[in-house]
Amino acid sequence: MNARIRTTLCLAVTAVILAMPVSSAVADDIKLSNQLPPSHHISKALDFFADKVKEYSGGKTTVKVFHSAQLFKDTEVVEALQENLVPIALVPVNKWSGMIPATDVFEMPFVFKELDSIKKFIEAGAGELLNEEFKKKGVADLFWADYGFVQFFNSKRPLVTPTDFEGLKIRTFSNGTAETVSALGGTPVVMSSSEMYMALQRKTVDGATTGMPAAVSRKIFEVQSYLTVCNYTTAQFVVQCNLEWWDELGDEEKEMLKKAGAEAEEWLRGQIAQSEKDAQKVIADAGLEITVLNADQREAFIEATEPVRSGFMEKTPLCKKLVEIALGSN
Repeated sequence: MNARIRTTLCLAVTAVILAMPVSSAVADDIKLSNQLPPSHHISKALDFFADKVKEYSGGKTTVKVFHSAQLFKDTEVVEALQENLVPIALVPVNKWSGMIPATDVFEMPFVFKELDSIKKFIEAGAGELLNEEFKKKGVADLFWADYGFVQFFNSKRPLVTPTDFEGLKIRTFSNGTAETVSALGGTPVVMSSSEMYMALQRKTVDGATTGMPAAVSRKIFEVQSYLTVCNYTTAQFVVQCNLEWWDELGDEEKEMLKKAGAEAEEWLRGQIAQSEKDAQKVIADAGLEITVLNADQREAFIEATEPVRSGFMEKTPLCKKLVEIALGSN
């Protein structure tokens, strides 16, 4: 090949490269890992997000949601994101607690009074403070996925007072929920949500703390006899992406994903109240005895769990700051 031909080919290749988009990080398909079953209201919000991405990209970009831990379990997803094994994933915020203790704020008992308290908390500055911590670990927030309130299920007896927890092994999902069960007098057993049904069926544990919609999605009501509705905490989720992957995106791509995420976040918040109402009816129809704590009974629970809240606030200045923001958002 003579010099003129080589030069012509080099120029042609260069022209093709320069004509390509600056960022190729957004491919035709983006994988999104989700450990929840497809029937869960958060899973439906992820599907809503995927539909919006396809709409706003004119079909050029699609998000493939892998439900029911097809890609990663909740115990694996943080590392998977950090290692860029998946670009986007739904993450239980408590899975960050080992590296970022302040993330346990969402599991602090009786910190959030209403469903909309969480939105107010995030928008009052807590979301930005937490995202800065996540970025230090190589991950960035895309949008928040509210879960709703968490309750207590068990197969032994109604849980009306803290003393009713004595002798019970209760499945928990985080440091915060484990400390709460301990403060109430029970024995916490931390395990993945995907392992919960089998543990309850085999009576490895006597009960579980989880949300009512999740209890329906995972059919927990089949292997439990009692439900105590006390709205004691939440199990916050957040849709996050690998920071390096995110930084490689063009501004237009970032805005498109943010817009789709913001709409999915608001859509989900609009579904939670009805989802919890529907789930409670399914549980009642299944024959479980449901106890809704009155004001005095709830106050006894709050008093018993005070050491959990105060101990958390003493861990770091950020922990204290977040609780103050939470209490001010009610």
